[in-house]
Amino acid sequence: MIVYQETIKTFQSECFPYASVIANKVRDKMKEMGLGGGAKPQYDAWENSLPYMAKVLTKSGLDTNIDVAIEYKLETSEDRADFIVYGLDENDKPNLLVVELKQWSTVKQSSIPNFVLAQVSRGNVTDVWHPSIQAYNYANILQKFNEYVNDHHVATETCSYLHNMPNVFEAIIRDPKLFPITATESQVFLKDDVDKLADFIKKNVKKPKKDLLYLIDNSTIRPTEAFSRMLHEALKGSPFSSYDLHQAKAVGQALKSVNEAVHYGYRRTIIVKGGPGTGKSVVAMNILGQLIHPADGSKPMNACYVTPNYIPRETFSEDLIGTDYRKSAIANLFKTISSFVGQTEQAFACVIVDEAHRAFQWKFGYGVSKDIDMIDKLFYASSVQVFFIDEDQVVTKDDYLTIDLIKKYAEKYHSQLLMGDDLTLTSQFRCLGGERYVAFINSFLGYDNKHSKYFQPKVPKYDFKICDSASELRDLIFEKNITFKKARIVAGEAYEWTSKLDPNGTDPDDFDIVLDGGAFKMRWNKKQSRSYVNDPLQIDRVGSVSTVQGIDLDYCGVIIGKDMVYRNSQIVYVPEANKADYMPRSDKDKAIRCVRNGYKVLLTRGIRGTYIYCQDEALRNHLKSLIIKEQ
Repeated sequence: MIVYQETIKTFQSECFPYASVIANKVRDKMKEMGLGGGAKPQYDAWENSLPYMAKVLTKSGLDTNIDVAIEYKLETSEDRADFIVYGLDENDKPNLLVVELKQWSTVKQSSIPNFVLAQVSRGNVTDVWHPSIQAYNYANILQKFNEYVNDHHVATETCSYLHNMPNVFEAIIRDPKLFPITATESQVFLKDDVDKLADFIKKNVKKPKKDLLYLIDNSTIRPTEAFSRMLHEALKGSPFSSYDLHQAKAVGQALKSVNEAVHYGYRRTIIVKGGPGTGKSVVAMNILGQLIHPADGSKPMNACYVTPNYIPRETFSEDLIGTDYRKSAIANLFKTISSFVGQTEQAFACVIVDEAHRAFQWKFGYGVSKDIDMIDKLFYASSVQVFFIDEDQVVTKDDYLTIDLIKKYAEKYHSQLLMGDDLTLTSQFRCLGGERYVAFINSFLGYDNKHSKYFQPKVPKYDFKICDSASELRDLIFEKNITFKKARIVAGEAYEWTSKLDPNGTDPDDFDIVLDGGAFKMRWNKKQSRSYVNDPLQIDRVGSVSTVQGIDLDYCGVIIGKDMVYRNSQIVYVPEANKADYMPRSDKDKAIRCVRNGYKVLLTRGIRGTYIYCQDEALRNHLKSLIIKEQ
């Protein structure tokens, strides 16, 4: 999202003689676009820092028709890039240079990896992301998610400019051991480095390309790397798969806690909250990767990844097979909750629990007697536990763990608890409909009324459609699956699993879901060793919440059954119509919560698009009324 874009000439004229001109212009534009901009520290930063950039650009001698941008809002993140210079390089290749600006005059070493201690406001010294790593991650977002940047090979250079900081602090801010990226990928320029920064900018941008930022901003947003590659990079210890400040803070806090726990014998419990698509699994893999492959060459930690839901564990394992990971190594990294029964005290430095809201205290089939509390055993066997949790994704009667219960276990083991806003993931990295789409789904399902209840799809950024029949939905998904191999139909469990006894579908008349007067006939997914999502032969099967929770789909076709209807101008959940054997029948309120949470899971799986068919006609018409058509 472009907040401010002008030529260098115009930008410089708005910085001098009164910097309030540029500060006012940026502030007003931010407010107009609903991005805030009213805080005094933010205004002061524009007024104080932007003239320094204007002086650097003058020093560079660049063509003043080259364009710059301020506070560019990244599509898939809440973050904004401070300053961008863009155009063509000496070979006429498009180049976009991101500069992170800081007013800091001093800096100290932080105990959190990839962070420094700095005074961000008067009297407030805190751990903050290293500005060059921050800029590098902004570029990383564009490279991984922006179709135009990826397809047109747009170079993205990054650096930071701390215009008030004397070079006496370079031993910290440029420490090659703590921040190797500053020597290779994203430099740091200090108070006395005006000439060096000017030369760096001139080296990368030589000529104007007026439409470059507009082409990037209007491009389709899509994951340009396979998740399996991201997973592999993270497990190899790459520190640059975190995409925003909250994700980086979660990774850093976990690494700091493990190091301190091992050194001093402490226990720590970290709670990371985040809704669907906010990158919980990516953060979890980053933590695991940097513990088993420390960047400083120190001894690897005994750490593992746990998820109560076998589907993500199985799918991630399949994604890694074929890289340089063997099945035995994967088994040591990806564990079940029951694995900790019988372990010695603090045998693991860190246990990372993804989808923690699905964790169970005891469950049939895991070979553990009922009198053993498996969560308690997990705490006993680990020094640090990192729980990734979203209580609005509880979908069965066995889903046990809550934030309050985690606190009680931590208290029992005298484990220091870490949680809060800094450890709450909010940016939307799965769904290309972004935070607007997720907010719309939350409003539609009745979670909150804080956001607009209407949604306006922006084709081609997100493909969203309400289908008039299940057959139409099926045809759309089958068509998408020709190009995108992870397009699937899923449904709420308002249909009996009659084909369970005929897993191969040998009976031509045995279908679980029959709609449209018999024109739509499909079976629930098979139970087999290979995951539903990774099995191309299951395109003709319907997935359930259990088979897709924690997993990304390219396109998701969602069938909403008769357990969710529209009556008397409101949505009504009907758990009696839900056929799942895990439904808590004796607790109506919890049953309603499970039905609603189940549909939240299904409606937030699709990366590129979501198609919906509501069996209840009134609900279908209501949902259609909430969609604002393109003008």
